[in-house]
Amino acid sequence: MAPLIAIALLLAIAIALVLVPFVRSVARTVGMVDSPDRKRKLQDESVALGGGIAVFAAVAITFAATILIDRQFFGQTLGVLSLRWYSLFGAAAAMLTVGLVDDTWGLRGRQKLLLQCLIIAGLVGSGTVIEKLSLFGLTLDLGVFSFPITMLWLLIAVNALNLIDGADGMATTAGSIICIGMGIAALHFGSYLSVVLAFGLAGAQLGFLRYNRPPASIYLGDAGSMMIGLFLGALAIWSNFKESAVLASAPIAILAIPLFDSSAAILRRWLTGRSIYVTDRGHLHHLLQLKFGKKGMLLVVALLCGITTTSSVLSLYWNAPWLAGIGVMVVLGLCINTRTFGHAETRLLVNRFVNFAQSFTLNPKTCLTMKQQRRVPLQGVGQWETVWEPLVEFAKTHDLARVKIDLNLAWLHEGYHANWQSVRMPDRAHQLCVSLPLFTHRLGNGKNAIQIGRLDVVALAIDADAYQKIADLSDQLMDLTPEIDRIVSRLESVRPQAPAPVTLPVEQVSDVPESVVNA
Repeated sequence: MAPLIAIALLLAIAIALVLVPFVRSVARTVGMVDSPDRKRKLQDESVALGGGIAVFAAVAITFAATILIDRQFFGQTLGVLSLRWYSLFGAAAAMLTVGLVDDTWGLRGRQKLLLQCLIIAGLVGSGTVIEKLSLFGLTLDLGVFSFPITMLWLLIAVNALNLIDGADGMATTAGSIICIGMGIAALHFGSYLSVVLAFGLAGAQLGFLRYNRPPASIYLGDAGSMMIGLFLGALAIWSNFKESAVLASAPIAILAIPLFDSSAAILRRWLTGRSIYVTDRGHLHHLLQLKFGKKGMLLVVALLCGITTTSSVLSLYWNAPWLAGIGVMVVLGLCINTRTFGHAETRLLVNRFVNFAQSFTLNPKTCLTMKQQRRVPLQGVGQWETVWEPLVEFAKTHDLARVKIDLNLAWLHEGYHANWQSVRMPDRAHQLCVSLPLFTHRLGNGKNAIQIGRLDVVALAIDADAYQKIADLSDQLMDLTPEIDRIVSRLESVRPQAPAPVTLPVEQVSDVPESVVNA
């Protein structure tokens, strides 16, 4: 089997090295490029997209060529190519197509999610179904939940790889190490075709990494990252046992880094009240790049993926399922305790849990008067307390039920979240809910403004002065605008990058900010 592994790995690298420059040239010619916008895409110049095409072609050619070589020279060691393999490559090609449409013309988040679900449903319908979960020695038959669990797992895998693909070389560095781990796991269980696919996919990404490492000249795009994620999700199911669909702890642990990043992103957005589709700069690669630089970020990612992959593989060969969990906990502990990644999300979660637990220990009278507050700097060094504290004082003096501020200055890698509220909130029917946008003025000419977050307010709707309180709060926000501008100006001087171009004329924000009121 070793010669076939070497053939798959080296052949995929060679094909990718040849195909990537060609795809890059075509992408630039047709205008399929990723242009900087100074908000989310902070590269200095436009970079070609479509790298996923080269990776997919390299994998498909390598897979077919390795099978032919096996039949010609190795006596069909790999066995028979069943229908599920054609279904997998068809689904991967469909996922690649959806990604190309998104990269070229753009899709709404819900549109992309719907298309992902349809493609995955087709793959699940063809026979790729998780029948059992085997976690740390315990096996659970899923029964009627097999189909929804499989759908959910593949969706998670597809989007986990997509979410970490936000820095040069990030997805391909993590993906290649994960694929090698999957290949070794499949080898242990005798799933030889999965071994070939895993090492072929690893080789294709390593070849692509030659052009994707900092400074990248081509990106995978959504097309490539979603396609790779689908392959990895299926391999996690297929690589465990030769003829049974079992999702075990080792493959899940191998995928720990992308799963950790995507879980933290979802948790961060849910706990702060943001949309799940909102742009921020709080992903693992963003924080690592700030701390270690572009090349240092890749080294740290390789180290973290190496730890989880090695511990997972050893757990298989030593028959010690707990070892995979130990590796994951070591990596998560390092990231959180060093405040490299996940620390802010952990604080948000702990604060929410503490407030919830505390509510069970208070008597009814105390609940009517007691307030809870949490402040979490999500990212950056901005002194946002000078904005937040006057708002809390206003809420106290005007007897508001809640004020919540959420700031997201993605182009400055800055985020802040704070919440002050009554332990016992008014009934929903008696709540006046207002959401006010927060602005800063663009530096330089002072004629434009950009939105940096929102202030959410809850007042007692049956209060006769409720409208006046909201009007007074709007005036308070106008008074705080110079302080907001001062903080942003200081941050700009520390990290000089042009602010996001999505601006509004200053006349539109000089009056009371428009709000959405739900009584």
